[in-house]
Amino acid sequence: MQPVRVWMGIVLIGLGVVGLLGAAGVIDAGTVTARWWPLVVIGLGLAAMVAQRSPSFGPLVVTTIGVALLADVQDWPLRDLLWPALLIVVGLLVLSGPARRRSTGNEAAALAVLGGSTVRSTSAHLDHAEVSAMFGGATLDLRDAHIDRAARVDALALFGGVDVLVPPGWRIVLRGLPVFGGYEDKTRGHGPLPADAPVLTVNATAVFGGVSVTDKPAHGTTAPAPSSESADRPDAVRP
Repeated sequence: MQPVRVWMGIVLIGLGVVGLLGAAGVIDAGTVTARWWPLVVIGLGLAAMVAQRSPSFGPLVVTTIGVALLADVQDWPLRDLLWPALLIVVGLLVLSGPARRRSTGNEAAALAVLGGSTVRSTSAHLDHAEVSAMFGGATLDLRDAHIDRAARVDALALFGGVDVLVPPGWRIVLRGLPVFGGYEDKTRGHGPLPADAPVLTVNATAVFGGVSVTDKPAHGTTAPAPSSESADRPDAVRP
């Protein structure tokens, strides 16, 4: 499961717990939320770094904004936060080294934070893929991938958009959770599919965003160039 998705789940559970404790009179839920809400932004940036396996520009900006907001709410001097922040970044760089080489040819992942990202998979035995977009757009291109029987895509659109490109002949099962957002199956009808057609299940979480699955990409996206994120994945197409 992607770190971003895990963090969003933790945030929702945490908000629910704070709300329950506030309703029970144990804590002042309003005060706790007002003082610590920037932790949500910081965690989102850190989770994006872990997912991207490197502290790239977008997640760094999100994390920096979160730290600045937290310091402002808590009346902390920003200069005292510099060294701890640097230590966190260096630690993430250390952890990202071995993590880059653990992905397999049966998986694919795309992540966009404050920008756009396109990742293309040519896996011969695709079984799972993840794609997330936060304040940006992410495209997961599976048109050159092969599914033996069934595969799953976990898609998260948080104030952004996700496109999953698939080849004709795949049976699409689209389901998920729309929260002030939506998801849509835009694949064209190509007649009845055989009983043994490969099945792609797309689990979409759309929070103020949208997820779409299509086999007819927009003009100009016929052969998207893989982003730098896909360069270290064995299933990515290199120029």
